Amino acid sequence: MNLCPSLVLLLFICLLNTLAVSSSNPIHSTGDVSVNCGSSAALAAQEGREWLGDLHPKLSSLLQIKGSSVASSVIHKWISADDPVPYKTGRLSSSRFSYVFQVNPGQKIIRLHFNPAPYKGFKRLKDLFDVEAGSFTLLQNFSASLTANSLGVSSFVKEFCLDIKENEKLSIVFSSSSSESLGTYAFINGIEIISVPLALSYFHKGDIGVQVISRSLLYVDNMHALEIIDRVNVKYDSVLSSGRVHDMILLMSGGTERKARKINDIRWKISVDVGFKYLVRLHFSELGFKIAKIGGVYFTVRINEMIADINIDMVKENDDEYSILSRFRDYMVMMKGHKEDGKRDLVICLQSSDEFMNGHGPIRGFEITKLSNPHNSLASPNHLPSSADSTYKTFQKLHRLLGHRNLIATFAITLLASVNIFVNTLRQILETSDKEEENKPSARAKRLCRRFLLDELQLATEDFSESHLIGRGGFGRVYKGLIDNGRKTVALKRQKLESHQGSREFLTEIETLTELRHINLVSLIGYCNEHGEMILVYEYMAYGTLADHLYKRSRKGEDRTSLTWKQRLTICIGAGRGLDYLHTGHSLIHRDVKASNILLDENFVAKVSDFGLAKYLSSSKLQQSHVSTKVKGTFGYFDPNYVNTGKLTIKSDIYAFGVMLLEVLSGRSAMDPRAAEDEQVLTKWARENISNGNLYQIIASNLRGEITDDSLKAFVEVAERCLHDEPKKRPTMAQVVFQLEFALEQQGSKVDDCHHSDDKTNFSVSTGEMTIASSDVHNPSPSPPKERSNSKVVNAETPPGRKEEDTISKPSRFSLWDAFWNLVKPSGKK
Repeated sequence: MNLCPSLVLLLFICLLNTLAVSSSNPIHSTGDVSVNCGSSAALAAQEGREWLGDLHPKLSSLLQIKGSSVASSVIHKWISADDPVPYKTGRLSSSRFSYVFQVNPGQKIIRLHFNPAPYKGFKRLKDLFDVEAGSFTLLQNFSASLTANSLGVSSFVKEFCLDIKENEKLSIVFSSSSSESLGTYAFINGIEIISVPLALSYFHKGDIGVQVISRSLLYVDNMHALEIIDRVNVKYDSVLSSGRVHDMILLMSGGTERKARKINDIRWKISVDVGFKYLVRLHFSELGFKIAKIGGVYFTVRINEMIADINIDMVKENDDEYSILSRFRDYMVMMKGHKEDGKRDLVICLQSSDEFMNGHGPIRGFEITKLSNPHNSLASPNHLPSSADSTYKTFQKLHRLLGHRNLIATFAITLLASVNIFVNTLRQILETSDKEEENKPSARAKRLCRRFLLDELQLATEDFSESHLIGRGGFGRVYKGLIDNGRKTVALKRQKLESHQGSREFLTEIETLTELRHINLVSLIGYCNEHGEMILVYEYMAYGTLADHLYKRSRKGEDRTSLTWKQRLTICIGAGRGLDYLHTGHSLIHRDVKASNILLDENFVAKVSDFGLAKYLSSSKLQQSHVSTKVKGTFGYFDPNYVNTGKLTIKSDIYAFGVMLLEVLSGRSAMDPRAAEDEQVLTKWARENISNGNLYQIIASNLRGEITDDSLKAFVEVAERCLHDEPKKRPTMAQVVFQLEFALEQQGSKVDDCHHSDDKTNFSVSTGEMTIASSDVHNPSPSPPKERSNSKVVNAETPPGRKEEDTISKPSRFSLWDAFWNLVKPSGKK
């Protein structure tokens, strides 16, 4: 009876002892383990870490080996002179086998150790196998022998990271890639499993994304698997010995320190597989934190020649033990290409106007990590030996295969292959050189136009951030930026690579705008043509395009400021003066006149832009007044005669300007697929309404009740003349400007009463005389004689009666002035 309490007490003590042993055993408490495959012993590596054989009793509750496999030892002469643990023994199989681990949930680093040596019963160079972990393919058709030969080592480690869910087992499967008849096999020498602290997580939870260089954020969650490609001055170690997080990461190991020296450009190159995304993690030193805190040193981090960060806002110093671990920044790099293309260099560069000490500066070290692709694979082609070594070995194999008698033929084949490689490489170099040469502006354009570095423009736009985006089109995107230390605001047109407007249009715009100077033409400040980018830098236009105010909406979705009729007339007059300067001063045809190419500055002064399609009438063709060329431009603005004959004339711009005038009056775009079928083409719809006496129907609703009938009459007349089917019967741009000025006068107010109009242009209603500042236009056009104004306002509610319609359909004022304008000398060059 008295034994029961004693027995219960004894069992309780045993249970406590078991729990204590279990909690003191780091394998059970963390799930972290180092497995020496093919062994049953417990061995200590040179650094003190304990490696347990995969048959050791301690691992019986944590590890299961499934499938058919054998344990084997390396032939003695092939054992590395370095630490033999875990490379002395291995587990091998010609079929499929797996290790199943019982581990705690969370992120785990998996290290696979390989020593591709001859084993008892297995020949070297016959290893070819796949490795899977959970749903991820880590290696495929992998040859450890080829990899070791390529790296010039006898043994190596492949390192991966993946997330283990709650109650999930970690299964690592090895399987031979070919049939047993070929003698291929899979093997493994050692497996390490290390838990990753939360502070060092490679995966990002919630809305935290990783900045893709020159692109938007990308979210890296635990649905990915990772392969750690390289670490520089960063070492992850097991936490088995102390259990402290600080022991997990060792920065700047003594063996990699450099001799103290002053430099201001530090560069690292790491060869990586193409066709994958890479997570680049930069670890910052104490010096980096002092730089960020003091703000006295300017430094830039570039990855693959693209700015990654400038004056990095690093994590504030805290007292907790994770603070030293969280001082890093993550970036994403996309290495485009097909996996068969092999490898490319991923370049990390640290630059500063000041000098760094010890060759590292703010960066203490970094990690390069490959992300699994959409097929849950990290596999890439096997490493190949260097070209010289490969050529020599290929020659040896051919020699043995063909025999001594065919030595000359073998040599000839090798020589021809080498010549072919040389010729192809030379051709690629020449093609690249020719392409770069084609994108270079003329010497004159270089003198007159500023060339920007890509770094400058990345800095100006915060690496082309979406917050700086102000427009987009078929050519690419337009960004707002700050240059010259934030003192000047500019607009940057960044051409996308697949744009239909290629390098020819890019150069045309540079060459054209460097020759032109006029208040109604947009000013080109400079350009950039580095690293495949084609970017034009213009003066910034605060009020966007005319189209934005007529029928478009701003990028953020709110309505643009509605323009008054007098503002619209003033803008059309300014745009017309700019085109007149092109036509008469430079014999230049714009070829893409439209509302979205008329920009408005902070004073609503119109400026013609986008000269990528502009075409000069050469001196030899001035007499025939046209250029035969491929039809280019924008649908809805095409001159029918240009489309039918391929003959481009100055009158083609006049036609497009007439379409734009209808847009200004109606508030509609030239082509609107969302409108009713008979209203989709603006010119057709508007001209039918005008001919049917329904003029009021084409007037924008917010203009009805504002326009006087005399002003409307003059405006519609000039628009109709611009759209005449016969180019010869269309007016010149100088005549168009004159008629628009008359329409503005007939509105019954001075132009400077118009809000936001050009304050350098004044019209006198009392005398009918026009005074234009010399900086505005060349050779101002004479004004029409004063006519008594008896204007009627077009009413929005009531359609004009027959009397008003008859007034509006009176003969054009052009009939009175055409003879006079034919005698007017064309405007001179500005």
